[in-house]
Amino acid sequence: MPGCYGAFAMVAEPAAAPSPLAVRGLRVVLPDGRVLIDGVDLTIGAGEVVVLLGGSGAGKSTFARVLFERDELDAAGFDVVAAELALDRDQLGLVPQRGALFDHLDIRGNLELALRHAHPAHPAHPAHPAHPAHRAHPGDRGPRDGDDPETWLVRVGLPARLAVPGTSVTQLSGGQAQRVAVARVLASRRKLLFLDEPSVGLDPHRVRMLARLIRAQVAALGVSAIVVTHDVALAAGVADRLFLLSLEHRRLEQLFAERWPGALEDPGHDVAERGRWLVELEDALVTHLEAHGDRPPPAGPPPARRAIARAARWAEPVVAPFRVAVIAAMRAPRQLVAHPRDAAIVARRVVAQTLVRPLPFYAIVATLIGYTVLFVISKVGGAGVRPDALLRQIGGSYVVALAPALSALLFVAASGSATNAWLGSMGLTRQTLALDALGVDRRAYLWAPAWLAAALCYLAVAALFALGMIAGGLLVCRSYGVAGAWQLLTGDLLDPRPERLAYAVRAGFLVWIYAWGIASDVVAKGGAAKPEADAVTRGMTASVVACTLWVVAWELVTVVVVLGT
Repeated sequence: MPGCYGAFAMVAEPAAAPSPLAVRGLRVVLPDGRVLIDGVDLTIGAGEVVVLLGGSGAGKSTFARVLFERDELDAAGFDVVAAELALDRDQLGLVPQRGALFDHLDIRGNLELALRHAHPAHPAHPAHPAHPAHRAHPGDRGPRDGDDPETWLVRVGLPARLAVPGTSVTQLSGGQAQRVAVARVLASRRKLLFLDEPSVGLDPHRVRMLARLIRAQVAALGVSAIVVTHDVALAAGVADRLFLLSLEHRRLEQLFAERWPGALEDPGHDVAERGRWLVELEDALVTHLEAHGDRPPPAGPPPARRAIARAARWAEPVVAPFRVAVIAAMRAPRQLVAHPRDAAIVARRVVAQTLVRPLPFYAIVATLIGYTVLFVISKVGGAGVRPDALLRQIGGSYVVALAPALSALLFVAASGSATNAWLGSMGLTRQTLALDALGVDRRAYLWAPAWLAAALCYLAVAALFALGMIAGGLLVCRSYGVAGAWQLLTGDLLDPRPERLAYAVRAGFLVWIYAWGIASDVVAKGGAAKPEADAVTRGMTASVVACTLWVVAWELVTVVVVLGT
């Protein structure tokens, strides 16, 4: 059976077909100057499965980031240099750790997204509908060209019923989730697959099932692959070649170069042979880790960073929201027209988080604030002034003055934090990386509809907040027997007197500018790289602080402008 997966090699064997990946002289230096990878060479043959083993800190994950997240590495201060790094990024697929299934989509939606962005297969390709393997024959009950989710679930040994709309990814066991992730990347028809610790959380039986699945499906689809794993059973089961990312030399070393018999889960390997090789492979890995497992990366001078680059990193939190606003505004119209269903799914998630769920909270708080403010004013008014007369003098000015700022601050703390956390969790669990690996532009798919939905939801919250404050004021007016209270309290909003028109215009402007500013900051900080769990919390806190400063600044500026005219 042809090989399925590929990994890194120091010395490449010549391949008859073009190599899907060629790396020569790759060197990666950490921001503090330590050399993590030093001179890795790799060539993967077409249709080959290569496994990469290594201890913690050897650089396996960083190698994956070189392929998938080069820009993020550069932004984080890594120094990445290679004499050659030849690959077609559009043909590189990824199965992240634990699958990274999209939690805002059901199982069917995960597969349909991959199918919509799949590369067209060539007629000679086994996945192409014109290939002889897909010719109709008696007994066919449906499409055999892989263009529906059910077909891809069956290909990885899962029941087609999981493709029923509404079946949540949270219902899957660890092994099932991993299989769906494999089905998703296979459905995208990439030519080079990268599987990052695909056996995490699987029992030994399911590890062997996964190995057989990988061998069978990758061979059937004619692709190559890289498997990164600590699991000796998985490594031995799928590998055409085995490589160790050495903690001693920081390079790739081929294991059993002249003796390795090939993937042990392929037919032709008996139980005794498999047992001997598992023991020998485990012994080689353990021996290396015992000798070099505590060796840190060698020190070196920190990468030279220009002053402009350092200033850009410091300015990033300030610049990012404006950049997100421009990108989202440019991509939103096309996303709404070209992919309305995708845009609706993301927008629906944001609307639920920012408007629907906290709606009772906003209504109650706004009503209480409106009642309290007007009641206190009526009690502490000028000496000898009747409360009802004071209320008539104030009218709805308290709503015009307070609703924009209060609604914005509450929206940031409650709704903005919820969306920020969701976007951050997608980055932390590598869902955004999985999007990229499917050829989905995260800026169009996530940023644009999330930005638009968040802004529109704030406009709705601001209107609701104003109504709540008016409702609270109506209760106060009723207690004092003030006639025409509705017209009195809404006049400053709907039909302001000439001397109060500037205040109404100021309120409308503030609500508008807060909507897009808050949406931009929430998406920017939520969508930023999340290398660790604490980064999600930091992003939420930073967004609350930044948006609060944004509100305070505009309040002060507009007060000076309005009062100065």
